[in-house]
Amino acid sequence: MEDENRKQVTVSEAAEYLGLTRTKVQDMVDRGVLKADRFAGAVHIPREEVERIERETAP
Repeated sequence: MEDENRKQVTVSEAAEYLGLTRTKVQDMVDRGVLKADRFAGAVHIPREEVERIERETAP
């Protein structure tokens, strides 16, 4: 997640940030574990959601 000012990230960016696969992140979106918006056929995940998942899964 290069640009700290961006409010939303892609599935690929979220996966890289969390150390997960794109498939796992997409599954989390599909199940509602990770809230996301769909716009123009793309999934946009709020940065706060990615950071929340990181905090909740940190050892």
